[in-house]
Amino acid sequence: MGELIRVETAPMSAEMALNAMGQQLMDMAMLLRATNERMGALEREVRRLTKVTPSQASMLTAAIRQRAKEICLIHRCKGGEYAAGRAIRKGIYATLGVTNVRDVPRDDYKVAMRAIELWDDYEVMKRIREKVNAHG
Repeated sequence: MGELIRVETAPMSAEMALNAMGQQLMDMAMLLRATNERMGALEREVRRLTKVTPSQASMLTAAIRQRAKEICLIHRCKGGEYAAGRAIRKGIYATLGVTNVRDVPRDDYKVAMRAIELWDDYEVMKRIREKVNAHG
């Protein structure tokens, strides 16, 4: 009977060793996954910290000025271009969470340009028109 016990324990040892190796592989896979997630988060953070180029910032500013002129024509408030530009900037800054055109993340450049192209706040433009008409 002593040999029978040895024969049964030998396969159990091999099975336990396989289970231990399987667990180690699983632990390594989890560690690799966590590392990949951290690296992805780091890459996203680096992209957020990389700001637009000076040329892109100038293009954003020019787009804001152009949209302010267009929106003033649409809402018939000639002379309100400066105020409209400030309102557009305020909206873009709030949307992107920045305080300056130069602080726009490079990845958000297209988003900023599209937001400028689409900006049209009736209530804001109504106030600007009233102010322009009151002074004009």
